[in-house]
Amino acid sequence: MVATYDNLGVKFSYPENWRISEDQTNAWPRSVSVHSPTEAFWTLMIYEPGTELEALVDAVRDALSEEYTDFESVPAQQTIEGVDLIGCDLNFYCLDFLVQAKIRALMLGVRPCVILCQGEDREFDEMERVFSAITHDLIRS
Repeated sequence: MVATYDNLGVKFSYPENWRISEDQTNAWPRSVSVHSPTEAFWTLMIYEPGTELEALVDAVRDALSEEYTDFESVPAQQTIEGVDLIGCDLNFYCLDFLVQAKIRALMLGVRPCVILCQGEDREFDEMERVFSAITHDLIRS
């Protein structure tokens, strides 16, 4: 079964057994996250118009690289539903766990957005299918 998020000018479906959390501030960026039962997560950050996508990717990547050890980043590009996304694929350690993450930036209307998907390495391939479905639904909506 699926649940639907419809707020902040965006709409997407996600697994109903995942929990959702929304940034409650009115400051930019605004964000919404969905968390799996195993704590993998998909986060959407919505920025003010005029912010460059490359700068957003760099800022998110740099913040993560300052926080985690053995950090690796590889540039990535992707097209979903005819929309071009830029970003990077990441690997790093958090505590004793190898973590995979993906940062993708895209325009939703006039709003620049960043999607951050993150999960433990051994479950990431399975979680990535769910992350991808959420992203596809977001872009279609």
